[in-house]
Amino acid sequence: MKIENLPFYWRLKEEGSPNIVPNHLPFEFDFVEDLQLIIQKRNSQTLNYLKEIYRAEYNIGYLQDTNEIAKPYGNDFMEFIEKTLGNWGKHISSILEVGCGGCTILNELNQKGYKTIGIDPSPIAQRDGSTKGIKIISDFFPTNKFTNKVDLIFHSDVLEHVSDSVNFLANQKQQLTPDGLVIISIPDASEGIENGDSSMAMHQHLNYFDVNSLKNTVEAAGLKVLTIEAANYGGSLYCCAQNVSDREYEPKQGRSKFNLFSQKTERNLRAIGEELNRTLVDKSKSVGFYVPLRTLPYISSIKVYEGFRFFDDTNHWHKRAFDGIDIYIENFDELKAKPVTDLFIMSLTFGDLIKNKIKNQIPEIERITTLHEMLN
Repeated sequence: MKIENLPFYWRLKEEGSPNIVPNHLPFEFDFVEDLQLIIQKRNSQTLNYLKEIYRAEYNIGYLQDTNEIAKPYGNDFMEFIEKTLGNWGKHISSILEVGCGGCTILNELNQKGYKTIGIDPSPIAQRDGSTKGIKIISDFFPTNKFTNKVDLIFHSDVLEHVSDSVNFLANQKQQLTPDGLVIISIPDASEGIENGDSSMAMHQHLNYFDVNSLKNTVEAAGLKVLTIEAANYGGSLYCCAQNVSDREYEPKQGRSKFNLFSQKTERNLRAIGEELNRTLVDKSKSVGFYVPLRTLPYISSIKVYEGFRFFDDTNHWHKRAFDGIDIYIENFDELKAKPVTDLFIMSLTFGDLIKNKIKNQIPEIERITTLHEMLN
């Protein structure tokens, strides 16, 4: 499955703000058989652009103080960290976070008395770390600017962005004290893989983990998996692993997982694209998409970038647009004030919740369809 011109999402622009990278780049899925891991096919040009945006003023880190909708995600991950420290981390005193975003979790741990430090190339992490009194190393991990060993390394929504995830974790193992821990939070791609859902495709995500491939990746780095759990909020996987003596990893074999996924994604991309196109060309219809980020692969597959509206409940997305698609995002109140005839809700995690809310409060909408319904 290949999308020739998928918007290169790294920010939400305000009107007239220039882009520092191309608006569109091709996207294609690939597979690491040894890990049974579905990935974005590596493209050197895309990787270079990703490095550029991670150093930019507007980074894509989710856990920031200004992001209200991210708070329940951060609170849930913090509860997992506290539970993990209670179970396996009573010896922990020094903590490193890789990819700090707004330093929200690092700040909580700092206030609990842990010795904390962060590594992140973004100026946002530098600024927020300085405000909160947390030292931030401005670089990508690993870095020769910080080589000290620590008791715990953690990261939230980072591993999916890393080109070589095994080497990334192996380098963390080298900076851990004996019996030190790694705690990981990543988007759970299990449902997307099972359903053949292209909506998860975005250039910033290089890896698409389920429980199996996450376990394989962590073990291939020489770490011992202590637990992998589904988050209590949202669609994330949490993992805790321990630095023990060198462990041999047995590479996995077989491509049936990827072959089945490829067949499903190609079929769904074609079928959903045809359904969207039929609705969009019908002049009697007005069309809207809820959760627009997940919409991009499907509208890109039919090469339609106008003639619809975008809606989302994320406050800081309001009245902003993706580079390459000049559709400025509206909120629920604006949908209520001016309903569309046909609304597509492009979220597997929250689709039913959003649908029920809209059905109850905006009965004028003639047709509400969830992504899950289209995939099935």
